Amino acid sequence: MRLARINVKTESIKFEDITSDSKYFLLGGRGLSSQIVHDEVNPSCDPLGDKNKLVIASGLLTGSPFPNSARTSVGAKSPLTNGIKESNIGGRPSMMLATYGFRALVLENISNDLKLILINQDGIKFESAKEYKRLGNYELHERLRKKYGERIGIYSIGPAGEMTLKNSSVAANDLEGYPSRHAGRGGLGAVMGSKRIKAIVIIPPKRSKAKIHDINKFRELSKPFAKYLFETRQTFSTYGTPLMMKAMSEYGGIPTKSFRKGSYEEIEKISGEELHEIVMARGGKKSLACSPTCVIKCSNLFVDENGNHVTSSLEYETMAMNGSNCMINDIDSLAKIDHLCDDIGIDTIEFGVTMGVAMDSGKVNWGDSEKVFEILEEIRKGSEIGQLYGNGVCHLGRELNFERIPHVKGQGISAYDPRVFKAMSVTYATSPMGADHTAGAAIAGRSARTDREYGEITDNQNKLDLSYELQIYTAVLDAMGCCYFIGPSYENMELIAGVVNAMYNTNLTRENVISIGKQIIRNEIEFNDKAGISQNINDLPEFLRKESSDPTNLTVSISKEEFKDFWKKLDE
Repeated sequence: MRLARINVKTESIKFEDITSDSKYFLLGGRGLSSQIVHDEVNPSCDPLGDKNKLVIASGLLTGSPFPNSARTSVGAKSPLTNGIKESNIGGRPSMMLATYGFRALVLENISNDLKLILINQDGIKFESAKEYKRLGNYELHERLRKKYGERIGIYSIGPAGEMTLKNSSVAANDLEGYPSRHAGRGGLGAVMGSKRIKAIVIIPPKRSKAKIHDINKFRELSKPFAKYLFETRQTFSTYGTPLMMKAMSEYGGIPTKSFRKGSYEEIEKISGEELHEIVMARGGKKSLACSPTCVIKCSNLFVDENGNHVTSSLEYETMAMNGSNCMINDIDSLAKIDHLCDDIGIDTIEFGVTMGVAMDSGKVNWGDSEKVFEILEEIRKGSEIGQLYGNGVCHLGRELNFERIPHVKGQGISAYDPRVFKAMSVTYATSPMGADHTAGAAIAGRSARTDREYGEITDNQNKLDLSYELQIYTAVLDAMGCCYFIGPSYENMELIAGVVNAMYNTNLTRENVISIGKQIIRNEIEFNDKAGISQNINDLPEFLRKESSDPTNLTVSISKEEFKDFWKKLDE
């Protein structure tokens, strides 16, 4: 495997082999992206300037048949948080990147012209992307498929990324060909846009360069695990993440009316069950894989009443943050919002938090989906209104002089009320990534190891430990290129050690694998410290400590000091 360092201005490309004695040998995905950003990006640089680097990395297990292992990590200094950031996605291209023998593409410098990067059997080359300027992701992908073939892999940005709006995402095409998978959090599409790269197109390789040292041992470990995931995630496969809509509302922990409430009285209208009925009645699709090797298959394909594709795939976080959080009670409206966000190239979570604040401040009426559609089209155009709403919730708050902003480190809080989900409050406050639920998703029913009790979701018992372990194990899965739905757990770290050993002829123990996760987080904390984002600011907005959640009557109850000191145990 190797790195490709791509100077987008001079179009020079340097290849760096990753051998067994390389410091990158056992780093992939988030582990690799965070290491490169930590080592090579000045923490005080302008995230949209020529000193920032965009790392697109496949996982350590990507290219293998290990279940759910074909995800991409996109990393850089974030224009949204001004700290280190990794956001990962499924879709087609990561597997292709790995089969070409690339562990990562590192985009450096800034191009003078809008360009496309093409990867094929002959290598890597640049082409002009002027003809694609300001295209939305849907039309862009359609034209790229027509030109380069239906089976290509694509990373791209929409018009928001070209305009370097700070809530911009990087899109990847899904297995059905739609630009539905997004590295949304942290505004990394703006970094790609600042480098003037509209898309990276990967032609399917003829043969894979990904090697497995001991394929028999690898299959001995991975096949039973794949079968286990398939058999135990059937409900998840049928209903997907939207199944959590009703459950989170019943817990009193679904963001409602911009975190003024924790349950939504019209949740039935936008529930996972209702979505399932609509999808099936209209001839849409369920149980779709988001990427190659996925066996859980929790994605859906939503069509309108005439059977026309609208979006793939509606996820819980998108539905909650744009639904209950904004008091929008119509699934068709949520599907349209999702489509527009994907097409324009912005994060649905950050956008939903932003619109919730717009409504909370009186700028937009609660539940006014038509106004939301108008604002999205303004973002597409890059108008003054579009700039107001396309740069994240903190930008909107500053412009409106409105202080009640649900964010941590500049990034909007996702779809789990931290007053109710106590361990999630820890993850939000302490993750180097800002308020990112995927950094350590301590949701209902989630534990980090089978031999320990972590208490009820609403009490503080052992929640610091739960979040700490989940964040480390999740960092490991991110480094492997794995979906965290396979389980960030102590037990699975043993499995990961086994398959890595079989693939790379190493002798890792479970503790060695856990150490990889710890080092990833150390790198991220150190970068943030140098960027001025110290552990002293680990906290949640004050209103979440002062305003009790309805109907649970809970507030954030873990102290600021505990958040501040949280990562000290990394060095114990």
